[in-house]
Formats: sequence, C-alpha cells, structure tokens
Amino acid sequence: MVDEPHYSFDEYELYYESTERVTDRRLATNAWNYGICTAIIVAVAVLANWSVSKPEFGLMTAGAIVTLAGMGMLLCTLWIGQIRDFKALNNAKYDVLNAMAPLVRFAPKDDRVSATPFAKEWEILKAKDSTREIESMKIFALRSSNTEFLVPTAFRWLFGLTVLAAVATAGFNFTSLVKDALILKQPTSVATPTPAPPTNSQTKQP
Repeated sequence: MVDEPHYSFDEYELYYESTERVTDRRLATNAWNYGICTAIIVAVAVLANWSVSKPEFGLMTAGAIVTLAGMGMLLCTLWIGQIRDFKALNNAKYDVLNAMAPLVRFAPKDDRVSATPFAKEWEILKAKDSTREIESMKIFALRSSNTEFLVPTAFRWLFGLTVLAAVATAGFNFTSLVKDALILKQPTSVATPTPAPPTNSQTKQP
C-alpha cells in the first residue's frame, strides 16, 4: 500500500491566503459595481429633471435615459455573473483546503496533524441550519450569501423599469416631442429694423 503524500503547512497557509484574497476581491468588486449603478441612477434622475424645463430636448433625453439604463442592466447582469464566479472559485478552494488538511505536516518527520477546522466548522453550521443550497450553482453557502445577489437583481429591475417608463413616456408624447424638436431646429428670424422718421432738423425746405 502506497503511503499518502504529506503536504507542507507553509503551502497550506499560502493557499488559504489566496482563498481570502478571492473574498476580498469579490467585496471590492461589489462596492465598485454598486458605485457605478448609483451614479447611473443619479445621472438618469438629473436628465429627467432637466428635460422637464427643456421639452425641446425631450426625444434626445429619452434616448440618453434608455441608453444609460440599458447599460445599467448589462452591468448588473455582469455583476451577478461575477458574484457567481467568485463564489464558485471560493467553494472550490475550500474543497481543496479540506482535502489537504488531513495530510498537512507542520515540519518534516512531525507526527502532528491538522485538526481539519474548516470541515468541522462547516458541519456545525449545517447542523445549526445556517446554510442553504444555491440552486443555480449547486453549492452550499451561508444563508446571508443568497442576499448578496439581491442588490444587483434589484438594480437590474430598477433599470428595466426605467427603460420601460422612458419608452412609454416618449411613445405617448411622441407628437409633441417631435414638434418641440422641430421648433428647436427652425432658424430664428431676425427682425429688420425700421428706419426712424426724419426729425425737423433733417427735413429740407423746398
């Protein structure tokens, strides 16, 4: 029977640190995407408020709002995919850590073995019903992990409703918006000044 290979504790520790960095990257990505989505919402609100006082730019404003909201929907779709990929990568890394743990040796010819803390911790969480399966990913995670998808999903719905509202508003008011746009394009007529009547001093006597 071939003895199972042993792993260095330094290698185990290094791999664990890489797992932690994946979590940090996911949180940083969430913060970045949240900031961009918030900026898009502010930009849409500013454009909508500005178009109220500038109806001649209504069609252009509606197009800009649809474009911004559409980009927001695409960003949210990418955001959800990023969260899913980061979670899948983290799940795989912890599987590797749990597989390595029983074979870790702290030093050559050292009889000490790992206590497999991650595996035991996970079993305790499962026993306390603190985990839930993410069906789309076929992995188990903490219950709060599912709510991480809630923010980008809510943003995506908000952007979708914004697109529908902008298109519906432009459709119902299309005629008036076109008229306002045509008025804006018409050149403004410059009034020709009428000559002033001659004064008495300028009138020549016969």
